[in-house]
Amino acid sequence: MLIPASTTHAAPGEADASSPAAAESERRVSGRRGRARDRLLDRGSHPTAVPAGTLSRVRDIENMLLFIDDDLRETALAMTRIEDYLTRTLQTLESPEIRREHVHALASETRVLDHLDLLSETLESLRRRLAKLSTTMK
Repeated sequence: MLIPASTTHAAPGEADASSPAAAESERRVSGRRGRARDRLLDRGSHPTAVPAGTLSRVRDIENMLLFIDDDLRETALAMTRIEDYLTRTLQTLESPEIRREHVHALASETRVLDHLDLLSETLESLRRRLAKLSTTMK
């Protein structure tokens, strides 16, 4: 939790709590990453706690959440790979020395289509699992 700037008294050489460096330090201490994609990918390396309330009463919720987390991660990875292709395309088109071979390589790349297929599959799986979860909630 950040302390309001009016109540902080930083020692010499320390960052004031209202400074960007202090805010970044505070975020790191909290363990919460800011970007949604980072949080999605982190869910695979950290145990996911079942939130108290309605979900805690769902039968086999731990397994269901593991599958949902897997779908979220796979979807995020597919999106990242598609974004990488788009970024490479943009860099090629913005290059002052754009070459036919580079454009042709991008146009011929079929991996991006595989990533689009994977994205579609994982999104559909995610939607099915969420529908299943919603029907088990009371």
